[in-house]
Amino acid sequence: MVVPLEMGGFTRSLTLVRRGDVLHTMHWTYCGFVRDRGAAARTAPAVPLVDGEVTVRWEDGAPGETTGLEEALRGPRHEVTTSLVVRGVFNFETLQVYAATTLPRFCRLAAPQGSTLVTQQDAAAMVADGSLAYLTYRKVKDASDPADRLTEFFIHSYGPAADELAERFAECVRTWDQKVRESGYPPMTVHPAGTPDEQLPTGDVLDKPSARLVFQWPGRVPDGAQALLAATEDSR
Repeated sequence: MVVPLEMGGFTRSLTLVRRGDVLHTMHWTYCGFVRDRGAAARTAPAVPLVDGEVTVRWEDGAPGETTGLEEALRGPRHEVTTSLVVRGVFNFETLQVYAATTLPRFCRLAAPQGSTLVTQQDAAAMVADGSLAYLTYRKVKDASDPADRLTEFFIHSYGPAADELAERFAECVRTWDQKVRESGYPPMTVHPAGTPDEQLPTGDVLDKPSARLVFQWPGRVPDGAQALLAATEDSR
């Protein structure tokens, strides 16, 4: 079965094989997909802030706490580099899903073009303690040949816990760069919505209305867990 699936609002096309009550992901493809409309449409919880200049969206799960964010966004912006510098045209599609499934209180920010508060029109973000942090990037070296251009990833943050959230997000990016970037997408299984935690394999869990998704990212599961899952799949 091949289906489009959103994870934190990022859509991927997945090839799934059913074994018992569990679906195993065999292949990932980056894609875009038009959401259902009409009676089947799903509306993601969203909160507009600062007269609509920034909107916070939660694509999966219940809305987070936004108390204090209006004041935070009217205050100073903090900036932390992730120390990740990439050359040329760079694909960071696994970083989007990694952040969406491993960062606590993950959300998305939407801002109009030219916003002075959020430099990305659509940004991966996290919100906590009256503060927010989001992922952005900027060109640090231009060149006539796109392959020679350099881009650096940064975290921008606002609020009383800005430094803490920015560092947590930056560490997420660094870990992805060191342990995930060259590995591609992780083993992922889809379980019935009512499956108890103790019956799920080790990994990061993303709950959807109709299923529980378990991701086994490198560095976030015990050594050998991914190999064991792969061996189990091969044996079937």
